[in-house]
Amino acid sequence: MLERKLTVILAVVMFLLCSSIGVAADESPVLGAMQEEMLRSMDKLELEGFETPYFIAYSLNELYHTAMSATYGALENFSESHTRYISVDLHVGDYQFDNTPSGAEFFYMPDYYDRFSSRLMRAPVDDDFDVLRHRLWLLTDGRFKQALDVLNKKKGELISKVEEEDRPDDFSQETPSVRIDPLKTLELDTDKWNKGIQTVSAMFKRYPEILTSSISLAASLRNQFMVNTEGSKLQLSDYYFTISVTANARCDDGMNVYNIHTWKASTLADLPTFSEIQSETQKLIDDLLALRGADPTDPYSGPAIIVNEAAGVFFHEALGHRLEGHRLRNEREGHTFKGKVGQKIIPEFLSVFDDPTLKEYDGTPLYGHYEYDQEMVKAQRVELVEDGVLKGFLMSRLPAKEFPKSNGHGRADMYSKPVSRMGNLIVTTNDAKSYDELIDMLVEECVAQEKEYGLIFEVLSAGETNTSGYGVQSLKCRPVMVRKIYVEDRRTELVRGVELIGTPLNMLENVIAAGDDPAVFNGACGAESGSIPVSSVAPSILISKLEVQKSTQKSRRPPILPPPLFD
Repeated sequence: MLERKLTVILAVVMFLLCSSIGVAADESPVLGAMQEEMLRSMDKLELEGFETPYFIAYSLNELYHTAMSATYGALENFSESHTRYISVDLHVGDYQFDNTPSGAEFFYMPDYYDRFSSRLMRAPVDDDFDVLRHRLWLLTDGRFKQALDVLNKKKGELISKVEEEDRPDDFSQETPSVRIDPLKTLELDTDKWNKGIQTVSAMFKRYPEILTSSISLAASLRNQFMVNTEGSKLQLSDYYFTISVTANARCDDGMNVYNIHTWKASTLADLPTFSEIQSETQKLIDDLLALRGADPTDPYSGPAIIVNEAAGVFFHEALGHRLEGHRLRNEREGHTFKGKVGQKIIPEFLSVFDDPTLKEYDGTPLYGHYEYDQEMVKAQRVELVEDGVLKGFLMSRLPAKEFPKSNGHGRADMYSKPVSRMGNLIVTTNDAKSYDELIDMLVEECVAQEKEYGLIFEVLSAGETNTSGYGVQSLKCRPVMVRKIYVEDRRTELVRGVELIGTPLNMLENVIAAGDDPAVFNGACGAESGSIPVSSVAPSILISKLEVQKSTQKSRRPPILPPPLFD
């Protein structure tokens, strides 16, 4: 009991110290309400005969969201919303051994389960603190009972489970973070944007070959309020903007082809002008019509170039997800690089780091920038690979052997539990080749392998990978723009209907050269902890052997009648 009282006193002292340093005139009273209920729980929440909480963290995520879309010159959708969600992270036991699910039970949900034992609940949007504390009380009670259930299950596992040597702690103790940012407002000229996207969408009315098209704008303001019993207190306010133009057409043989262009930004100033949107939309249309007239290609295995921005997608899927540290503790994972620190894992002319603190790269804004992660740890640069040799992993507050502390990469959307994720993944080379040199090397590889042509991947729209120990360790990327380059005369030819596939380790080992043309890919990554903003920076790369398969889709007869505007 004395130890529990000392823990509560220490938590109160930490808050008083941090508050005296971190309180600003614009600190939201939401933080005060959360602190009061958290300290009450630390002081009084107990069940006779069981452990009491040693760590509690409360988070309130507030989202203001505006979305609109237009097609064929008409507004198709417009919506505005304001929501708040609270989440509770509660640990019983101690930092060395607690209720953090272990091994194969990483996402274990115990028998005790009702809607109050989940980690997420809606919160009032009007600062009614009686309701807020009532919801936190219910959620904390459910999380406490659930935590005891998990902890006792883990203790039972010790009877039959072989204990790992030098077992890492279950949860890392971190230095408190205090940051109070002014709360922003989502001020969007909706009339201007509605008219603008309608004007851009009307560009597609001139092209009877295009079946469907759309342009959309999504604007979000996320306010985060976070406190924990270590003394952390954060009030953060961030914007997220996405403009997306999509279109599809059907080829004469019935294959559907599509094209997409997306802009991601963290400020309104970083969004493109309407003139730039129109210019890029026209290029998208021209490329889509060219794809519609291109020939389908056959399955292929041989040399290929992946152009810079697309290479960022490739490294994100093939390498980045396998360097997320929480996978080292999950027995269901494939553990691709576990125990390989100090060993070569990629070619020696490549190095990789992740630095969420960077706001831009060579003048281009980085969408993956953030100051603090969702576990209240300050973002840090992490050296992952140096000259091909593995140096580290992206860490959340789930420790691993040799990596007992978080490096600020515990990330999640507002609905999910944080795990270690990428921020700004940056690939560099110490032996950069010009693009012309990469083409020369590609042709030489084709000759050596007796290939009639090589492939150039100019645009990858998305990718996916399997990191688990179940099934096949595989990678698949969906190309939009792919060209053949023929050995005989170096002419290029646009092709369609392919998917880039392979096993990540083999593909990474087959990278034989990198370019001098790094470029930024800004996007959103969806994984265990939801969809989060990310950036990848990479140069063009040459791969000696890469495999593509035909895309899996059913052919459909093109429309029988022409569009009404062209009849």
